[in-house]
Amino acid sequence: MSVESVPRVLRYLMPNLITMSSMVFGMVSLWSAAHGNAPLAAWLIIYAVLTDRLDGLVARAMKATSELGMQLDSFADFLNFGVAPAYLVISYISSRHEPELAFYQDGYGRILLFAAGAAWMLCAVFRLARYNILADDEVPTKIFFGIPTTLAGGLLAIWMLVFLKYSPDESFGGAKLFGDTLVTPISVWRYIPIALVVGGYLMASRLPMPKVGLTKNKIVSVLLFACLATGYVCGFAMHYPEICFWMPTAWAVVFLIWGQASASARAMYPPPLFPKRTVEGGDKIGEKTRSQEDLPDIVLDTPELAPPVPPTAAPPTASED
Repeated sequence: MSVESVPRVLRYLMPNLITMSSMVFGMVSLWSAAHGNAPLAAWLIIYAVLTDRLDGLVARAMKATSELGMQLDSFADFLNFGVAPAYLVISYISSRHEPELAFYQDGYGRILLFAAGAAWMLCAVFRLARYNILADDEVPTKIFFGIPTTLAGGLLAIWMLVFLKYSPDESFGGAKLFGDTLVTPISVWRYIPIALVVGGYLMASRLPMPKVGLTKNKIVSVLLFACLATGYVCGFAMHYPEICFWMPTAWAVVFLIWGQASASARAMYPPPLFPKRTVEGGDKIGEKTRSQEDLPDIVLDTPELAPPVPPTAAPPTASED
């Protein structure tokens, strides 16, 4: 049975239902954080990460990409990876009463904590808004500018889970693979607000990094598939965050460094945010322009094996993260 034989309404409904289900995960994450269940709140953000990938795959498989789906995906990303992670950090850290932290008392500590959470949220919405104003032919298909909100929110949530699992007052997520002797020091929570600020900057930045995808190198493709499959199994089972955390962390670190070390990556830049100045007659002036091209191939492929995409070819419509 071909995709076209499926009723049109059903084809377009399926990916949007997945997107809306991820919004429910974000809402329940907020409720869990507000009621003191930080591990569940973090796991639900991971659920949102996993479903965020699925809705795009289903939309492309069903040939059901749409403007409505893109807008729903953007709203879901703001809730799940902009609001929920920031609220999780604020609610959990402000509930800890250790004198070493001093975030639970009214004063500069609490103000800085809320400022860090606000910075994360505003950078996430800025990133999403920046993407939404771009035309389809201005969006490269193999590269992000700045860390995507999905990756940033997932990184924050999975690291929170690792730190929580090895806290002395928590027990969840299966056996402690790093051993019972490893305990999260209280001082770790003092630096989480700094992570919010740094993560917010990386989301709003113009730093290039490649999108996750299969390559012409079969070994690399198999490794990527195995890592993704492991992440889905452990994530949906709510077990072993210490297995899941290294994969997105390594991807972010390695390719943020690659984006600065690679001359071809540094040569790419996103389209301007604001309209260019115009003169009488409608001609645009003031900035040099050049066509935006994708890199020939990004993840461990040689340029000879992957010819460059013609500048005039418009990439397929896809979700931001």
